[in-house]
Amino acid sequence: MLLKFGLKPVMTRTKKHLLAAVCAVTAVMAVTGFVVADPQPADLSQSPSTLTADLLAEWRDGDVIVLVRHLERCSRVDAACLEEEATGITERSTMVGLELREQFAGLGLGTADIYSSPLVRTSQTRALLFPESTAYEDFLYQCKDNFVQEALAKKVPGRNLVLVTHSSCMDEVNENLAYGEVDYEYGASVFINVESDTQQILGFIDADDWTRALQPHS
Repeated sequence: MLLKFGLKPVMTRTKKHLLAAVCAVTAVMAVTGFVVADPQPADLSQSPSTLTADLLAEWRDGDVIVLVRHLERCSRVDAACLEEEATGITERSTMVGLELREQFAGLGLGTADIYSSPLVRTSQTRALLFPESTAYEDFLYQCKDNFVQEALAKKVPGRNLVLVTHSSCMDEVNENLAYGEVDYEYGASVFINVESDTQQILGFIDADDWTRALQPHS
């Protein structure tokens, strides 16, 4: 009987220690999960002016790759198709495209090389945004896991690179560069700094947010 009662405090202490250990592990896992979560690319229309200043500086130096998602896909909505191309973009998206043309022209394309996916929706988008002759590249619609490497291979030092592509390729970039997933809208532009060996997403601008992004609030 003495032995039986003598063990009770030991068992109680052991359970308390186990419970404390479990709580500690759970807390560490929670904190660790928060710390290692992939960062979200910055929405430049909602970000401090320093981010836009960094983007403009990198652009002037020719150190940027920008991915542009094609405009509204006609096969996904009930709307008239541009040039009656069922696999192209919608007629109503042409105004968005012409506005984006002005924004990119204002940003400056004198030191930029432009490539497009050959699919109809990207080809039509490219024609609206960039009147200059553009080369087509299959990797811009294939969206393989070496997409970033193929994009870097097209980048000329001192010249920016504009790639008209698809959301799946933009998702591949986010994953490859360890950024969280973003549901990029039609016509969204994602800016990547490739000045160093470590590529960094400077941020993205939705098609209707350029004015706010280039004149951001603090």
